[in-house]
Amino acid sequence: METPIKYKFTDWLYNRFVENFKKKKIIEAFIFMDVLSNYQLFVQENKKLSDQRRHTRELYARIIKALKDHTADRLLLTGDERLQEIERELQTYEDDLRKIGCSEEYINQCSNERKTTYYGN
Repeated sequence: METPIKYKFTDWLYNRFVENFKKKKIIEAFIFMDVLSNYQLFVQENKKLSDQRRHTRELYARIIKALKDHTADRLLLTGDERLQEIERELQTYEDDLRKIGCSEEYINQCSNERKTTYYGN
């Protein structure tokens, strides 16, 4: 399922914060957080952007909470980039199972189980 176009900019800002924070590029991370904060102010002023306002508020609140709890390095990407990350992780998992000689039926079963257990799909 693809992310609606109206959320892509907010998701991109949030994901750049997450990536930079994980890479210990704190200044760059906070620049993206600041832009996200300013974008949040922009969408609050425009009544037509209620969906973006809610989505931006949620992502910004997630960052603030993670910073307060000292868990910002454990934030996950969001949107399309998160879906791509999940696909890469599942592909690596399936490749590892193939290397140890598991059958394709077992690999598919484990992959589907992992999707529902860890990723909620």
